[in-house]
Amino acid sequence: MSAARTLHAQLHLFDRQVVRAEDGRMVCKVDDLETALDEQGRPYVTAILAGPLALGPRIGGVLGRLVVAVTELFRPEEDPAPQRIPMELVSGIGSAVEVGGDVGDAALEEWVREYVIAPIPGSGDTGGRRAARRAHAGQDNGRARMSELIGLPVIDSEGEQVGQVVDVQLTQDGPMLAQVQHAFRVAGLVVGPRHSGRLFGYERGPGGAAPGLVKSVIRRLHRGSRYVRWSQVERMAASEEVRLAVPRAELARLEELYERDPG
Repeated sequence: MSAARTLHAQLHLFDRQVVRAEDGRMVCKVDDLETALDEQGRPYVTAILAGPLALGPRIGGVLGRLVVAVTELFRPEEDPAPQRIPMELVSGIGSAVEVGGDVGDAALEEWVREYVIAPIPGSGDTGGRRAARRAHAGQDNGRARMSELIGLPVIDSEGEQVGQVVDVQLTQDGPMLAQVQHAFRVAGLVVGPRHSGRLFGYERGPGGAAPGLVKSVIRRLHRGSRYVRWSQVERMAASEEVRLAVPRAELARLEELYERDPG
């Protein structure tokens, strides 16, 4: 039996283009990921979230709030939601995320159709399609977003701050989604020192092509980064902090995640 596939949310999913598997046509970008909790209280990915209402909160700050406010200004719904693509429609993840089945139109096309074309008499859209799309978007479903974990401070069992969450490792061993495929479930957290800059993947082991100088510099910047297994997490409060059940000394260095290439 082959091992479950492993990805990192920031490195492999966020900001990737989402395209139709049948013709390569762009649908949207991965602006965030929707998560739910399994029976053990472990988060797993249920959907791709796209559009300004997904990207704005992820950006945060004044710019993020502005993106959300402007978008809501032009959305007539009482509680507008981001575009949502269920993960069971994902057929491939590589340089782009491929989806099949019935996926929504790209955000701009959908907005033009709903708010420019639909109001024109004789356009054929009486509002039913719009309502159906809003219902499909999963408004008020009580689920969380993957980006809410990024940036959370991580505190070890001795009360010392280890750093902050900079990425989330996902393994495809979660609950079955619509009897199609297993969900990607949180396997662990990549924790880095504050103000160390964005991780690019070169610091996570010998795999991956990169200039030797670049790889060396990035690994030096992130030499204090650690990997936290899900079993080492004591509790995790969204928008607050992650508490660990072990001291920092028991956490693995990032380069220990991967074995060196043979030879």
